[in-house]
Amino acid sequence: MHIPAGPADTAGARAYAGSMMEHSTVQILAVAQESWATALLVAALLLCYAGFGYALSAADIAGHRLPNRLVARWLLASVVILALLGAVRMDFWPVLRALFGMALLCGGYLLVSLVSSGAMGMGDVKLASVLGLNLAYFSLPSLFLATLLAFVMAALFVLGGTILRRLTLKSAVPFGPFMILGALIALGVAR
Repeated sequence: MHIPAGPADTAGARAYAGSMMEHSTVQILAVAQESWATALLVAALLLCYAGFGYALSAADIAGHRLPNRLVARWLLASVVILALLGAVRMDFWPVLRALFGMALLCGGYLLVSLVSSGAMGMGDVKLASVLGLNLAYFSLPSLFLATLLAFVMAALFVLGGTILRRLTLKSAVPFGPFMILGALIALGVAR
């Protein structure tokens, strides 16, 4: 794969972006194409992501809260679907990797929450466990990418709001939607 040398290498950048798009859903599609059962389970996983992701984002934007009942239901649905995927595929390594990813992302967000003295809520930590579970089933590196994207997008949002004088650096900004969007993008490029 060609990695562009810099901003002047636009042809290289286009080739790299094209290569990333080519591999964007390779892992998810590869699993979905194994059988009709895996395709249904992957579709169910993506539908859960869309439904719960939307509901949690709307709740966080409206009230700066991620309801425990929604996070718990998404977690339960994800555990069941991923366990069924492991059984249908007769491959439980991705399920174990998903559990490891859940612990890793949840632990990382818990550390940030404890260090930030209240800037990040426990709802974000619980959401991180669900996102870690879903992302790590397909790819462990996607955990890092999702986290990086969430923080970058939130920072750009706050910067833009500050420039437009709609936010201050002390404004409370719901972080859940950025986590969900970052995870969705990372899931799209999971390898």
